[in-house]
Amino acid sequence: MTPAGSEPPRASLAARCRRYVRSLAALSKTQYWLLTRALWVVLACLAVFVVDGMLIGWSTAYEVLIGITSPTDAGSAPVTWLVSLVGWLAIPAFVGGTVGYLATRQIEARRRRSRAEVIAELRQRARANRRPGSRR
Repeated sequence: MTPAGSEPPRASLAARCRRYVRSLAALSKTQYWLLTRALWVVLACLAVFVVDGMLIGWSTAYEVLIGITSPTDAGSAPVTWLVSLVGWLAIPAFVGGTVGYLATRQIEARRRRSRAEVIAELRQRARANRRPGSRR
């Protein structure tokens, strides 16, 4: 029996992690996506940059990442080519995908009519615009 006013024992690390993962469902779709999917892409790009920065130097790694310096001029480390690919392919694709996703979410949030309603209206207009002598 615990005395009055004392705190209950702290939850275990596993219980706190489980509670955190379950609480993610309460977030909006955008917040959920940023925490569960986008975070891994950002961490992978950051890891490649950090490894390359330690091997060839931070300023050179940055110049290779943004395309100022060629990977062949920066050094012979194979990770230099990987950082170059991240800068030219992965980051622009990630940013474009994120912007496209966010724009789509904003458009869907402002849509007043459902897709089914729009299609039904278009079909009704098509029927009304038929000429009297047409076979369709």
